[in-house]
Amino acid sequence: MTEVVAETLLEEVEEKRRKTVQMLESEYSEKKAEVAKRTEEQKAYILQSSKKEAEGAAQRERIKIGGAAKLQAKKMMFDATEKMLETNISGLKQVLASYAGSEDYNKMLSRMVSYSTKRLGPKISVRCRPADAPTLKRLGVEVSSSDLGSVGGFKATSADGTLELDLTFEELLRVREDTARALILGKG
Repeated sequence: MTEVVAETLLEEVEEKRRKTVQMLESEYSEKKAEVAKRTEEQKAYILQSSKKEAEGAAQRERIKIGGAAKLQAKKMMFDATEKMLETNISGLKQVLASYAGSEDYNKMLSRMVSYSTKRLGPKISVRCRPADAPTLKRLGVEVSSSDLGSVGGFKATSADGTLELDLTFEELLRVREDTARALILGKG
């Protein structure tokens, strides 16, 4: 009987061990499945995050390239417009040079002398081009110098020498350059 009891006891111990091993294996399988599931979730999250980050970087690069292209196009338009303006201003200076050789120019010199005497006083002296000196002397203006390197017009000085009025074509064009540019561009 002791043998039977011992065997029964042994069977019970063996049964408990088997159940414990089975329970541990089941628990291990559950935890293994849980770890595998978490690993897959983290892997999917990392892939999704990387994909979003790559798309964002690509979008930023596209915007950067597009912005640079737009800026380059604007610069080219600006340069072309500036070149066109410079060409037109140069043409305008040539027209003024031609005008300085016309009969109408002498009439304008008379109006410029009148304007100068109103601004500087009745007695003025002028620096002018050599070609304008005879006309200005006929108008009763003292010619202090006829060595002015200008396309047309003159520089007038008050009798006491304290005030000067620059009525050369170059200065008149410089002062009104913004207006001239606007007119050339059709914005004036």
